Amino acid sequence: MKLKRIWAVCLIVLGAVAILPGLCRLLWAGAPDAVVRTLGIVTLLTLPVLAFVTVRLASQRK
Repeated sequence: MKLKRIWAVCLIVLGAVAILPGLCRLLWAGAPDAVVRTLGIVTLLTLPVLAFVTVRLASQRK
């Protein structure tokens, strides 16, 4: 059950990271550089975790 929660949190984080730059562009002229860099770092940290948890969940189902 813990792996499914981690997987869900990773999906939520990646969804938020995908939506935030678009919202910044709609509301302002563009996102500040610090925001873009922070979102990039969050994405780079979340993707390997998501991949690892996905492989673990897939191996448990077999």
